[in-house]
Amino acid sequence: MIIRLLKNSFSLSNLQATDAIAYVEHLNDPMIHKTTENIPYPYTKEHALHWIQRHTDITNQYGKPHVLAIRNPQAQLIGSIGIGEMDGRHPHVAELGYWLASSYWGQGIMTRAVKVFIDYAFTELGLLRLWTRVFEFNLRSRRVLEKNGFLLEGIQRQHLYRDGKLIDDYLYGLLKADLNRAA
Repeated sequence: MIIRLLKNSFSLSNLQATDAIAYVEHLNDPMIHKTTENIPYPYTKEHALHWIQRHTDITNQYGKPHVLAIRNPQAQLIGSIGIGEMDGRHPHVAELGYWLASSYWGQGIMTRAVKVFIDYAFTELGLLRLWTRVFEFNLRSRRVLEKNGFLLEGIQRQHLYRDGKLIDDYLYGLLKADLNRAA
């Protein structure tokens, strides 16, 4: 599956075992580590292979991928976007997560990827609500979410201990109904 973000440009597609090298290269960037919570650091090839296999298994189980690779025009992995494991008690809700290689920041790629993935999550995966958390200092990521209609639902003050200090965590949410009303 390939979903174009813009004509003849960046795309979203299924993860491939050959993406492991790019995962290791990009996720060992201290800037990625600084702005994400759940990605191991340092990031090893074993981490990448496990991640890719886990999401290949989920794709096989559900018939549709829940995590997609973000690819540059040369089809090289430069990031990923997807939802976390779905809770059987609340199958209509999922956490959105994403990252992008720092050399591609500030080009509007993630804003477009989030927009396209939102449509995919609501139409293809049948979700009704997406939510995510962002570190207080990650203004770019907060802006990506806001441009895509996510609303700030709360601030978890001093929620995380990171790099020797307590930081606030911003909780954002988006309802499919909100997008339908805006259309």
